[in-house]
Amino acid sequence: MNIVLVGAGRMGREIAFRLADEGHDVTVVENDAACLEQVANSVDVMTLEGNGADYSVLSQAGVSDADLLIAVTNDDAVNMLCCLTGKKLGVKNTVARVRTMEYFRQMVFLKDELGLSLVLNPEQAAAAEISRILRFPSAAKVDSFAKGRAEMVEHTVSNGSPLCGLRLEKLRGKLASGLLIAVVERGEQVFIPRGDFTIREGDVIHVVGSPNAISGFFKEIGAYKRSVRSAMLLGGGRISLYLGTYLLGAGIKVKIVERSAEHCEMLKEILPKAEILLGDGTDPNVLIEEGIRSTDAFVALTGSDQDNIITGMFAQREGVGKVVVKVNEDSFRLMAGDAKLDSFVLPKNSAAEIVVSYVRAVQHSLDTVGIESLHDIAYGKAEVLEFSINGDAPNLGVPIKDLDIRRDTLIAAIIRDNHCIIPGGSDTMEKHDTVIAVTTKFGMKGFEDIFEG
Repeated sequence: MNIVLVGAGRMGREIAFRLADEGHDVTVVENDAACLEQVANSVDVMTLEGNGADYSVLSQAGVSDADLLIAVTNDDAVNMLCCLTGKKLGVKNTVARVRTMEYFRQMVFLKDELGLSLVLNPEQAAAAEISRILRFPSAAKVDSFAKGRAEMVEHTVSNGSPLCGLRLEKLRGKLASGLLIAVVERGEQVFIPRGDFTIREGDVIHVVGSPNAISGFFKEIGAYKRSVRSAMLLGGGRISLYLGTYLLGAGIKVKIVERSAEHCEMLKEILPKAEILLGDGTDPNVLIEEGIRSTDAFVALTGSDQDNIITGMFAQREGVGKVVVKVNEDSFRLMAGDAKLDSFVLPKNSAAEIVVSYVRAVQHSLDTVGIESLHDIAYGKAEVLEFSINGDAPNLGVPIKDLDIRRDTLIAAIIRDNHCIIPGGSDTMEKHDTVIAVTTKFGMKGFEDIFEG
């Protein structure tokens, strides 16, 4: 596809890298020369310096002949104006990054009027991801599929776990039913395991199943953590606003520590049921005084990766049951690997996954099997795709054992009539099913790609 991307900040660079890596022709527009040079030196894209909301600049970028315009600058109004101008110039599809809560709430009414195909809110997506993690505190990461009917969770196998030395073919009978270990990370290697695969201590496993089946699994292996009833959030930015709304709606007590008095007043107005505290959350005495030792979960959401990691390590040392850390750069997550922090969330990755999923769906918009969602797992070494079978598709009604499925791909779950099925050899995929596939083959654009040939 021919894509014009406006905005070369942290998120723009990540989206440009992913789209270029999938073989799309990408032109990046940015008025900051230093940001533009950074993109040009690291990603195989065309670049154009200028204001992406300017009619002449968009014309020069070739928007009239583009298949897609993506606007991800730091200014919501500029992004919406870019898309509106692009539509007037003739671009087929537009995506706008909208971060402000007030704008985002109005998108339901303004989306069609502005001609937007997709509204991208990285902060809201990150908050949704964190809320899923807090629902499954035993897991390091949680991805949801088919409106929550199936979920994939990440868990590290610890010393003494009943999983150590267990062959996967014995898993269902010995520990739990209704779930599947779909991916195993072992050091730098990533496996799509078969029945003869043996789990070892230190393996990072990605388990698929219904929420109830996964809860039962954690109880069986002795890794279950009780539900989060209270959470302390460090930092009062947009993610905290969205996350606070989610958690309060779920009946969880929320305490937000913010160093800006102005932000505190705004938080009190938007989240009147939350406890808002003015203070420096990087001071351990402040955290102890505000009750970090008695909270169920600690979520570090400041603008500094270093502050988030250090306070997360402190919270873990003080005995907090679940610690989630937001980072903006993958390098910090890798450097903090030995700290054994529970969970990391990267907003730019969440946003990039949404965009890539949408682009693949647009490419196959005429197909009867569309990609509903896409998630990277195992530090980007594997993908999980959700397909919705809305019409005729290849190999429906054929037992899975008789299908020629790629060796690097696994059918992890089938959602049928609101039930999550972990498929065996005699199960089939049918019309109206939702199919969850896991693969180490990147760039799958359609359902047919999971089969050989």
